[in-house]
Amino acid sequence: MISLSVVIPVYNCIDYLENCIKALVKVNRFCKAKPVNEIILVDDGSTDGSSALCDQFKRQFSENCTIQVIHQENSGVSVARNVGLQVAKGEFVLFVDADDFIDSEKLAQLLQVIAHDKSVDMAVFGMSFDYYSRNKIYRQDVLLPPVEGIKVYNECTGMLVSLFNNNMITPLWNKLIRRSVIEDAGISLREDMFVYEDMEFSLRALAQCKRIHFCADPIYHYRQPQDENNAGRRLKRISHIPEIVDKIEEALLPFDKSDDIILPLYLTLAREKISCTSREETDIVCNDFREWVDTHGFLENIQDNEYGMMLYHQQTAKLLFRRNKSRIRHGIANAVKKTIGDFRKW
Repeated sequence: MISLSVVIPVYNCIDYLENCIKALVKVNRFCKAKPVNEIILVDDGSTDGSSALCDQFKRQFSENCTIQVIHQENSGVSVARNVGLQVAKGEFVLFVDADDFIDSEKLAQLLQVIAHDKSVDMAVFGMSFDYYSRNKIYRQDVLLPPVEGIKVYNECTGMLVSLFNNNMITPLWNKLIRRSVIEDAGISLREDMFVYEDMEFSLRALAQCKRIHFCADPIYHYRQPQDENNAGRRLKRISHIPEIVDKIEEALLPFDKSDDIILPLYLTLAREKISCTSREETDIVCNDFREWVDTHGFLENIQDNEYGMMLYHQQTAKLLFRRNKSRIRHGIANAVKKTIGDFRKW
């Protein structure tokens, strides 16, 4: 059986941490061996009691698996993940966020499958985005890989756009990664990125993998915060979107058809930033986009994209009107779902 190190950055998540750890510990009950070899809790300067809870769990679950606790001053999720990665000893590494949880039985099944194939460098699995209100799920979006089974590197590069469109590349926590792949390539999380640092890491890791196993089960459960503009707020710390896009574009260099990913990614980042920024900052987003499109020769690529053309021609008033309209529509839809459930299932 393979051994797995789970790295969990912990920051002010006292309400969810126990559920996260219990789900991981439970994996070992579904296997004859104990594949979850160690859980590494990196307390990133928590102030809500999560620090003490980490120490408590280290004692509480010591018979099930090794739990290592590292306390540090608040330095951000990338630093916390890198610290955990440096001390990990397992054959594979899994990154989990402390407010999320995994399907114990499905992860155990996946671990047993890849244990029989020592050539697998990475496993990519499905995930569920769970929206909560009053501790009840009112909406659930399940995203799965577009393929199943073993694929070699060249096959993955050929379907990279499809993987991106299915959100299989962007997150870090829907992957088991062979630790030697990470160490041999000297890969770590970029600590100068506030968004999409997980996608940048995933791409660089994928570029080093020869064989990838795809599992069409929603193993990871992501707790979607009620405030869904978190990514936009983090983008406010970025003065110019090309600061992020350039790093992702560099990570895409080993792959074909990177243009089919980088342009949609830029448009997503622009939309997210405009969702929570001022008129003046929206003008900056437009100016940066126009310069970036001209530099890359992408003007023809956005001719049929209404939002892209609004950005390019700096139609700030239209962009802000669309943003406000979207906020109202989104607020009403969420209110309905929280009251009577997800109407998409009717």
